[in-house]
Parts: sequence; structure tokens; C-alpha cells
Amino acid sequence: MSEPVSHQDAIERLLDHYRQPRNYGELPDAVTYSGGVPDCGDTLTVYLRVAPNGRLTDLQFIGQGCSVSVGTASILIEQLQGVTVADLLALDETAAVQIVGSEIFQARPHCATLIFRTLKAAARLVERQA
Repeated sequence: MSEPVSHQDAIERLLDHYRQPRNYGELPDAVTYSGGVPDCGDTLTVYLRVAPNGRLTDLQFIGQGCSVSVGTASILIEQLQGVTVADLLALDETAAVQIVGSEIFQARPHCATLIFRTLKAAARLVERQA
């Protein structure tokens, strides 16, 4: 996981990830979970493929929304590639804030935490299926 970023770097990285999201697209034969922000209509769906040892072999997303929700999703998913389901379940909001940048979370907390909440719910689904 990365170190905290400056305000300007966080904004530039967010906009880059919004314009060119990484790990974007559907994954067949993956655990799928969708989440949204009812107030603004942002929606994200995450796709997880998990190896028998619990490590995420593929992690992708699709969705629509503002620059904060889509950019944050791209950044967080890029950083979480290859972690275990246990690591994902242990991820707390403070660690997610450090990855993305606190200014992003403070500006639009519901949009910025959408991917965090969706990933955590998907990890709990994987855990229940194991």
C-alpha cells in the first residue's frame, strides 16, 4: 500500500484514474457485488476471482458516477490487486483514506467510500461462500 499523498497529487491522480480507470470491466465466473449512493445515483459493481488459498487473482469493477466514486474505485482496486480476502476484510477506512488521499474523502465522503463499502461487502460474500 502506498504512503499518504499531497492534496494536489491526490486530485491529479483521482482525475487520471477517472479518465482512464484501471482494472475496469466485467469478469465472467467471478464473485460479483454491486453498491450505490442513492442520493446521487453513483453505482459500482466489483468482480473478484479468488484462488483456493484466498488470494485475489483478479479484481475489477464497472460503474458510473462522479469523478470521486469512479476515480477512487480505480485507485483502490489497483492497490489491492493480489491481496487475500482476509486482507480485504481487515482493511479499514483509515487505510483506504491513506491510499486515496484524505482530501478526496473529506470532499465527498459517500462517493469516496462507495468502493470501500462495496469491496468489504463482496469480501464478506466470498467468506460466506467458502
